[in-house]
Amino acid sequence: MKKIFLVLCLGMIGFSRISSAARKTGEEITKVKQNAEKIESETSVDKAEEAKEIKEEKKKKKSQNPFKKKKVEWELVWRDEFDENKMDTSKWSYWENGNPWNSGNYLDENGDLVDQYGFKAKQYYLRDNVKFEDGYLVITVKKEDNKTVKIDGKDRKILYSSGAIHTKDKFSVREGKIEMRATMPEGIGTWPAFWTWPEGYSQASNIPAKEEIDVFEIYGDNLQRVTGTAHALKADNTYASFVGSDLKIKKNEDLTRFNTYAVEWDEKEIKWLFNGRVYKRLSMKKVGKSSENIFKLPHFLMINVALQNKTGEDGDVKFPTEMKVDYVRVYKKK
Repeated sequence: MKKIFLVLCLGMIGFSRISSAARKTGEEITKVKQNAEKIESETSVDKAEEAKEIKEEKKKKKSQNPFKKKKVEWELVWRDEFDENKMDTSKWSYWENGNPWNSGNYLDENGDLVDQYGFKAKQYYLRDNVKFEDGYLVITVKKEDNKTVKIDGKDRKILYSSGAIHTKDKFSVREGKIEMRATMPEGIGTWPAFWTWPEGYSQASNIPAKEEIDVFEIYGDNLQRVTGTAHALKADNTYASFVGSDLKIKKNEDLTRFNTYAVEWDEKEIKWLFNGRVYKRLSMKKVGKSSENIFKLPHFLMINVALQNKTGEDGDVKFPTEMKVDYVRVYKKK
């Protein structure tokens, strides 16, 4: 009996030890698991912080990227806001007497068009068609019935009158931003333009202009498009013309209302803009493949409304019509 009791006691002691050992083992496993979870948690935090640091470092490097293009800052260097009710003669001259070119086309004694321009334009520029009123430059285009002008001392009839002004011998610019805010005239054949020629150039030169930049040309038979072009004289005295694609305006835009037209011109390229958005580019590298004249000369400004040969095909229902200019501004890079 004592033996049996002793065996039972020993068994109970062994079980108690086993249970205690198992309990300790379980606690140790739990501690190991908790430690592992803590390490994993700390590692995740470390990784998140490391990823954040890497992201911040990349962002910092990107902001310091020397190859990233900086936004161009412009400084206003010349302007006319047309706030006076007269032309500022320190800035502008009327287009007349061959300065900078012929005043326009007229009819000879037989009633035939004398084509001084070579593309049968129908306008003749007159001072009376250029007005400065209510803070605007206004160029009016009229159909004329019995209007005559003096040509070599003789009265010659003109078909249409228009107006033009320029800054020749008063202001010129070489590279920069040239901008105008204006409304366009209506009518088939109307051809308003804002453009440039090299400083000093005129009809008296008896040679073609080496360069020409057309900030814009608008054609009255398609008031949904804006044209910006450039021309460079080649060695054979013909022009390399860089036309490219016209801009088709948005549905909510109207050329008979005020819009801004501009070029940004530097040593590398010319960009054309309409209401602040670039719609055409021309690199000097491309120009140089056709001409040695890569727009290194200072240019003077011209504003005019010409009339194409097709003028009158619609019965001149829109005449008289006008181009209204709010301002002309020229900027240089800071």
